[in-house]
Amino acid sequence: MKLRFLGRTCLIVLSLLPAVSTQREGSSVVGSDQPLIASSGEDAILPCHITPSLSAVDMDVRWFRQKFKIPVHLYEDQKDRTDVQDSDYRGRTALSRLGLQEGILSLNLRNLRHTDSGVYSCYATDGVWNGQGKTELIVRALGTQPSISMDSTQGEQTRLVCKSEGWDPEPEVIWRDRDGNDVTSLSNTTVQRDSQGLLSVSSYIKIKQQSNVFSCLVRSKTPKPDWESKLHISSDFFPGVSGWMVAFFLTLALSIGAIPLLVIQWRRMDAMERKLEPMAAQCLLKKLESVSRTLKSEWKWILSSAVDVTLDPDTAHPELTLSAEGKQVRKEKTRQDLPDTPERFDDRPCVLGREGFTSGRRYWQVQVGKNTRWRLGVSTESAERKGEFSMIPQQGYWTVTWWSGDRGEFTALTDPRTPLSRSLKPQKLGVYLDYEEGQLSFYNVETRSHIYTFTDMDFKPNEKLYPFFYTSCLTDPVLVSPDPDPVSAAD
Repeated sequence: MKLRFLGRTCLIVLSLLPAVSTQREGSSVVGSDQPLIASSGEDAILPCHITPSLSAVDMDVRWFRQKFKIPVHLYEDQKDRTDVQDSDYRGRTALSRLGLQEGILSLNLRNLRHTDSGVYSCYATDGVWNGQGKTELIVRALGTQPSISMDSTQGEQTRLVCKSEGWDPEPEVIWRDRDGNDVTSLSNTTVQRDSQGLLSVSSYIKIKQQSNVFSCLVRSKTPKPDWESKLHISSDFFPGVSGWMVAFFLTLALSIGAIPLLVIQWRRMDAMERKLEPMAAQCLLKKLESVSRTLKSEWKWILSSAVDVTLDPDTAHPELTLSAEGKQVRKEKTRQDLPDTPERFDDRPCVLGREGFTSGRRYWQVQVGKNTRWRLGVSTESAERKGEFSMIPQQGYWTVTWWSGDRGEFTALTDPRTPLSRSLKPQKLGVYLDYEEGQLSFYNVETRSHIYTFTDMDFKPNEKLYPFFYTSCLTDPVLVSPDPDPVSAAD
């Protein structure tokens, strides 16, 4: 009887295996067909998922580069195996457990290094079925501002030399003359890799006996702001000129090369401001506020476009609670049982305004008070709301953020981030959107001071832009103010 029972049990188990296999049949692991571009020191999410969606909670998920046996990250037996992880990635990787339930295998890689650049493989298996996808990561390092110098050691032919270092991947060098014509074909460029694995570029172009203006442009081949140096070369410079003229132009070249040092010195002076005595600092801040204070007429013009913003509960993260009138939001310790709709944020504690804007000028105010962690601004209708994602303009988010931390961090979430003076941190933040101009500006309402402006916002034509709110503070709410009074707010 026991043998007959065991035999029937085996038959039942074997009969179920084809059904399980059928569920996996047709599924595949998909990475990204476009390279992911980020900068050193940032965090990145390497996309990968199972399609059609399958839960990967009980699967083994392995991220690796060249060697399968040395994983960048290994999820096995429902836990992360750091004991076999590549030591270069230890403490810098994570998978989303909530994402695994939906078949999202994306890897969160923190504190990027330029050595992280490469192709990453994402492999998932349940013991019977398996799939693999690939994602390329490019970690760029922007080099120093190029310096231009003169070199007259090549006989009678003088040449300009343009140098910059600290790049990855290899940048491109462009030379232009006074009329903007590209004369790069007349130049010669060499690239060398230093001991840290970064690239130094040196390019020179010969100068003819004629007055001209040469522009040396060294830029990343991936989208990023350019560094550029210009130097005017006069016909009086060539052989036969007086010694003081040569010295003058050499001094000019050195001055241009010293611009980065001046910038560094300015930043050091800004850091020293924080060490001033309290009374002196307060006096200085009052003077700075008076300089950056928006003109009363301009302020009234901004306030004339005020709108009454209310929060949309259908977009609110399950850990956020909204007031009945939709004017206040607070982060709670526990999640509410809410439907997981496409428009709802499920990982980041965010919520959007009810109304989206497709034209015109709009202004609203947010009382942040003593809230210690917030991000405010706008997002596009198509911006990602599920899982972990970067809140940067390239992803459809234009925001400023405050995080109290040890010393307090006030930044504009550009790529890379733009530090903002902590003296500008507001109790009440004014947000001004000009849809047609593609600009979003932030103001300290109490002091009427301009904080930061995003320009050339890139979004689809006629796409809706929504007021965006993020708070991870458990004690202090974020309050959306009603329509401001143009008279009292401006005075």
